[in-house]
Amino acid sequence: MKKLFLFLLIVSVSVWAKEPITLQLPWLHQFQFAGYYAAKEKGYYSDAGLDVTFLEANKKDSPVKSVLAKKAQYGVGHSSLLVNYINGDPIVLMAAIYQSSPMVLLTRKDANIHGAKELKNKRVMLTNDMVQWAEIQAMLRSVGLSTKDMKVQPHSYDPMSLARGETDAMVAYASNEPFTLSQSGIETALIDPKEYGFDYYSDFLFTTKGEIAAHPERAKAFHDASLRGWLWAFDHIEETAALIYRDYNPQHKSLEALIYEGKVLKERAFRANTPFGSIDPVRLEMIAQGYRLMGVVKSIPPFEPLLYKHDGLQLSMQEKEWLKAHPVIRVGIDHDWAPIESVDEKGKHTGISASYLHLLEKRLGIRFEIDYTREHWSDSIYAVKHKELDMLSAAAITDSRRESLVFSRPYLKQTMVIVTNSRVGYVNDLNDLRGKKVAIVRSYASEEFLRTNYPNIIPVLTDTSLEALQKVSSGEVYGCVEGLSVVSYLMERHNLKNIKVAGETPLRYDVAFAFRNDWGIMATITDKVFASITPAEYEEIHGRALVNPNEKPVDYRVVWGIVGFLVFLFLLVTYKNRRLDVLVRQRTTELQTFNERLQDEIEKAVENNRKQEKLLMQQAKMAEIGSMLESIAHQWRQPLNILGLSMTRLNLSCAIEGKSESAKVIEIAEAQIEYMSQTIDDFRNFFKQDRSQVLVNINALVNEVEALLGPLLVRKKISVTRDIDPTIEVLVYPNELKQVLINLVNNAREAIEHHRGRERLIRIRCISDEHYYTIAVEDTGGGIAASIIDKIFDPYFTTKFESQGTGIGLYMAKTIIEKHFLGKLSVYNTSKGACFEIRLNRERRADSNIPLQSDGTPPRIDS
Repeated sequence: MKKLFLFLLIVSVSVWAKEPITLQLPWLHQFQFAGYYAAKEKGYYSDAGLDVTFLEANKKDSPVKSVLAKKAQYGVGHSSLLVNYINGDPIVLMAAIYQSSPMVLLTRKDANIHGAKELKNKRVMLTNDMVQWAEIQAMLRSVGLSTKDMKVQPHSYDPMSLARGETDAMVAYASNEPFTLSQSGIETALIDPKEYGFDYYSDFLFTTKGEIAAHPERAKAFHDASLRGWLWAFDHIEETAALIYRDYNPQHKSLEALIYEGKVLKERAFRANTPFGSIDPVRLEMIAQGYRLMGVVKSIPPFEPLLYKHDGLQLSMQEKEWLKAHPVIRVGIDHDWAPIESVDEKGKHTGISASYLHLLEKRLGIRFEIDYTREHWSDSIYAVKHKELDMLSAAAITDSRRESLVFSRPYLKQTMVIVTNSRVGYVNDLNDLRGKKVAIVRSYASEEFLRTNYPNIIPVLTDTSLEALQKVSSGEVYGCVEGLSVVSYLMERHNLKNIKVAGETPLRYDVAFAFRNDWGIMATITDKVFASITPAEYEEIHGRALVNPNEKPVDYRVVWGIVGFLVFLFLLVTYKNRRLDVLVRQRTTELQTFNERLQDEIEKAVENNRKQEKLLMQQAKMAEIGSMLESIAHQWRQPLNILGLSMTRLNLSCAIEGKSESAKVIEIAEAQIEYMSQTIDDFRNFFKQDRSQVLVNINALVNEVEALLGPLLVRKKISVTRDIDPTIEVLVYPNELKQVLINLVNNAREAIEHHRGRERLIRIRCISDEHYYTIAVEDTGGGIAASIIDKIFDPYFTTKFESQGTGIGLYMAKTIIEKHFLGKLSVYNTSKGACFEIRLNRERRADSNIPLQSDGTPPRIDS
C-alpha cells in the first residue's frame, strides 16, 4: 500500500512539475497545425517539461491580441505580424512553418480564368481583414487591379459557392478547398501570389519579448519541441492525419482530406537547402515593402530584433545519458562520392558529410571513428545493417533502406541526371535509354530505382561515380545516371571534356545520416543538432565543399542584367519625380535605399554561391532549363512588382495635383513594366502544357513585333518590308509565335550589323497554299557559314561572345514550332543573306484540345 501511495505521489508531482502554457491558433483544428499536435501526442512537450493547451480561433481576439493580452504565451500568425511589429507591438517571430503561403485565389477550371489580370469585372469573395490577405492584394495591384475593378463579395467560407456558380473566385487555402470541390467533381485552378513574385511566409510561431526575457528556457524548450513535432508530422503524414481525424477534428474532415492537406502543406513548408522553420530578414523586408506600398505602414525598421535568437542545444536526460554511454561512433563512408563525401589524397575523409560530422562532434562532445577499411559502398551498407558499424554519413533515403536503417533529417537534396558523350543529342527521359548500356554505381539508390522502374535499361555496375563517368568518356557505355552536383564536380575536377549532362530523370532523393535500426535515439539527437544550425553555418558547410581551385570566373550576365534594369528604371523614376511634392520625393528616396540594399544582397549572394552557380549554369544547363528560367522570373518579378506598385501611387499623386507631364512619364514607365511582366509570363508559359491555341492574324502579330523592335531597328538604320496576305489567320499559341518572330528578327538585325553591308533590309513574308502557311524572315546579313549552318538550332550553340548570347534562342524557337505547333523551322542561305522559314499545317489537329466558340469556330485574337 505504501509503495502504491509513493508511486501515485511521484506521478502527481511529475504532472504538477510541468509548466502549463497555451498556444493560440488562428483557425479551427486541422492539419495546418499538425506539428503542435504531434509534439504533444509523441511526448516531445512532456519531455521538455511542458503541458501545452491549444486554443482555437475565436471571433473576438486575433492570435496577436490573445498573446499580447497574456491569454496565451504563444501564437500562430500570418505575415501581417510584420505590421504589428512595425507599429510597435513587442512580438518575436520564432519560426516560419510555411516558407510559401498556401493562401491563393481559387477559380473553377472551366471558367477559363488564366491569371489575376482576368479577374477584372469578375465576382470575387474576399475576407474583411485586408491585411490578412496582403499577398493577394499585392498580386492584384501588380496586374493593375484594385477592389474597385472587381465585384467584391463577402466571403461565404463555403467552397461550394464556387460549385454553385455564386462567385467566380474566392480566397482559399491550396490545401483545403481544392480537395473539397474535387470530391464534388469540380476541377479548380489556382491563382497563386507566389507565381507573381509575392512569396510570403505563413504561420509564424510567435511570442512576446516579455516571454523570452522572463522564461528563456521555457521558450527554447517550446520552440525545439514544436519543430521536432513538425518534422515528425511531415515524415508521417498518414499517421498524423489519423491522429487529427480522431482527436482534433471539429470540422469533421475525412481522413482522405486530411492526408491531402498534409501533402500539399509539406510542399509549402520545405524549401530546397533551407533549414525547416528558418526566417530570412531580406524576405521579410521584401514583404514589408509590399505593406508600405499598400499604405499600411509608413516606414520599415530593421528586422533582426524581431527574430528569435536561440543558442545551444537542448537534450533530454535520456539523450545525454545515451551519449555518455556511446562516446565513440563508428562511421561507414563512401570513398568516392565527391563533393558529398570522399577520401582525399592525404587519406582523410572530406566533403559535406564530413563537415556535418565535425559539427556534431563539437555540439555533442562525442567522436566519430571513420572506417577506411571498407573501400566499397556496398560493404559499408552491409556492415551497418549487421551492426559491424554504427552509421553511414551520406546515404540516400529509400523505402527499402528504411526497413533496416534509421535516417536523420536530410541535409542535402539530389537531382539525378543523365550523362552521355558530347555528340549525343538531348535525352528526353530514361525511356530513351531502353536497350542501352548505362553505368551506375553498385548499391546506390540509382541502381535500385533503375532495376525497379526501367528493366529494359542494361546496367553496367561500377565501384565509383568517377569510374561510371570515365566509362561514358571512353565509349564503353552509352551513358550514366548520377546526382547533378556529383557529376558537375567530377567533370570539372577531372577535366572530362567529351561528356555532358544530356537530360534529367524523375528521380530526386534526399541524403541523410543512416543509423543502425536500434539507434533511433541517435537519429533524434541528430535532428535536434540540424535544427540548431544557423544559416551562416549552413552556407559555410555547403560552400566550402564545392570549392574548386581550377574554376574560371563565372559569367553573371543574367544577374547583372537584372540589376542593371532595376538601376536604370530607378534612375528614370528619380529624375522624373523631382517636381513632385515632398512626400513623393521621400518615397523615391526609400525606393533608392531599397534598390541599393537589394543590389548589395545580390552581390553577396553572387559571391557566396559562385562555385555552386558555376556548376549548375555551365555543366547542367540542358537538365535545368526550366529551373533557370523560373529562377530568373522569380528574381525579376518581385522588384518589378514593387516598382509597379510605386508607379501606381505616383500616378495617384499626379492625378490629384494635375501634373500632366509627370503623369505621362509614369504612364510610359508603367507600360514598360507591364511589358516586362508579360515577358516573364511568356517564358514561364513556354513550359506549361495546359494552354489553348487561338486564331491569330499574322499581319497583326507582325505589327506587335515591329512595335517592340521598331525603335531599335530605326536606330540601327535597318528597314523592314512586308509581303503578307492580311487575311491569313493561323491556329497557334500567340505569345509563343510572337517569341519566335522576335528572336528571328533580332538575329537578322545582328547579322546585318555584323556584316556591315550597304543594303540593310529585313523582309517578312507570309503566304499560304492548299496545305501550309509559310512565314519567312529574310535578311541581307551575308548568310551563315556552311560549316555551322547545320548546328544553328543546337542548344547553347552560339557564334557570339558569352556576354552577348546564351545560344538557346533558336533552339527554343525550333522547339516551339516543331513540338508545340507540329510545324517546321528551317534555314537556308540566299544571295544576300539568310532566310528562316516557318511552315505550319493548315489542318486543325484532332488532339489540339482547342476550346470552340458557340458557333463552332476556334477563338480569335486580332492583336
